[in-house]
Amino acid sequence: MGQPRAVGSADGPPTRLPLVLTALWATAVGLELAYVLLVLAAFQLLNLLGNVGLFLCSDPSIRGVMLAGHGLGQGWAYCYQCQSQVPPRSGHCSACRVCILRRDHHCRLLGRCVGFHNYRPFLCLLLHGAGVLLHVSVLLGPALAALLQAHTPLHTAALLLLPWLMLLTGRVSLAQFALAFVTDTCVAGALFCGAGLLFHGMLLLRGQTTWEWARGQHLYDLGPCHNLQAALGPRWILVWLWPFLASPLPGDGITFQTTADVGLVAS
Repeated sequence: MGQPRAVGSADGPPTRLPLVLTALWATAVGLELAYVLLVLAAFQLLNLLGNVGLFLCSDPSIRGVMLAGHGLGQGWAYCYQCQSQVPPRSGHCSACRVCILRRDHHCRLLGRCVGFHNYRPFLCLLLHGAGVLLHVSVLLGPALAALLQAHTPLHTAALLLLPWLMLLTGRVSLAQFALAFVTDTCVAGALFCGAGLLFHGMLLLRGQTTWEWARGQHLYDLGPCHNLQAALGPRWILVWLWPFLASPLPGDGITFQTTADVGLVAS
């Protein structure tokens, strides 16, 4: 966007606006940009905190689930630790000390297993976690760039890769260390969340858990659309925008439709 200009006469070039109007125009653009960034940050932060709360409050285990009324069939197993029959796709977690319905993996960062009932907030947590960390990195970018331009390339590389060493040796101040360390952490966290989201997005489209992917099993692949609905509910397109949006899961975490079942229905 160029600098605002007033319309001149037909014979001469356009004249610049007065300095006061130019300053007002620049201030208005800056305030509008700040407002957009503030709204975006608030939206991402609310989604992040909401999905963290839902993930921690949702119990993916077999506690309180009535398993006796379901007929035992193919895929059921007996868990000696829980002393109970467990349905297909379930697994015992040694950290949680209980079997998890449709167990994917144990998230050590949040201290809880990812399973049937909290898979949706886990995916949304990865998305908005990457967004928040990337947002913070972008906001800190200009200050970090100005800091790095004042030093040699070797000093810059050492500050980005070894900020603790630079602080302990007295090469940087505490404020410079904090800026570099927070930016490094946010960038690394955004990359970690983004990689996790891509990996689990692939599993989501294939209808797999991490355990099934590691063993090459494709028993529950119903097609991308049905896989999305099975894991996120009928409003799977909108659940990414708000954590408290109602989108009930079609299953119960105990019985699952298989690829063979879909083939029989189609035939």
